[in-house]
Amino acid sequence: MSYCRRPFVRWVAVGVLCLSLGACAGRAPAPRVEPAPARAPVLTPEQALAALHAREANITSLKGLFQADVEGSFSPFSHSVQGTLFYQRPQSIRIKGFTRFGGTLFDFLVNGRPYSLHTADRLYPIVGRVPDFRPLGNLGLPVQLSLRAVDVLLGRLRWTAEQFREVRLADTAYRYTVALTHGNASNVSVLQHVWVDHSSALIQGIEYYSTKGNKLVTLTASDYRKVGPPEQPASVILPFSIEVKEYVTAGSVSLKFSELVPNIPVSGKEFEFR
Repeated sequence: MSYCRRPFVRWVAVGVLCLSLGACAGRAPAPRVEPAPARAPVLTPEQALAALHAREANITSLKGLFQADVEGSFSPFSHSVQGTLFYQRPQSIRIKGFTRFGGTLFDFLVNGRPYSLHTADRLYPIVGRVPDFRPLGNLGLPVQLSLRAVDVLLGRLRWTAEQFREVRLADTAYRYTVALTHGNASNVSVLQHVWVDHSSALIQGIEYYSTKGNKLVTLTASDYRKVGPPEQPASVILPFSIEVKEYVTAGSVSLKFSELVPNIPVSGKEFEFR
């Protein structure tokens, strides 16, 4: 009797083993769980300013070709304008706009604080000193908006760490609140929200608000590209598209660059009216 039971027990054990192996073979392996990537630490105002100043330091001069779209009742010309940009450190900027036939529509030159503006319909230039653009009349606002766009293009953003009020972490960018003051630190005139990309520390946009919370101006920078000769020790990354919108008069200036060449010597004659 015991002799007959042993083969039976042995076959039962083999069958159970086969069923167990079959069940294991039919079950998908558990997916590997990857640890969630840690979110990048928030850049302090000092670190953000250091990154911006480092990029500005890499640009000693700049030549650019652009198309400007100017809209709004404040401007005497509301259409697309082809133009050129010249910059030489520390504070020389020249912006020229041309008619479709190649004639000069406007020619704006600023060397530090003094500025001059030639237009096609005037015999003599309009002169003034930054930041007072009232002598330019209805051209004052588009000039201001264009200069703000150029400042972002060059990285010439004159904030201090003491002007930063708070920083918030969004999905892809940091939002810094900057308080611009006149006179003492308690006399806040304009608040800015400055959006800086997490990974690249490049400026995505700037929003200007009054102390009452009214939106005044928005600036958006995009289409960043690395430019300049490959032998440059430090890369220069510039936005090829900048749009500035003003909400009081509903005007805007959009600059789209087809070419930007940094750190090529610019002749002093480019900053002289002829």
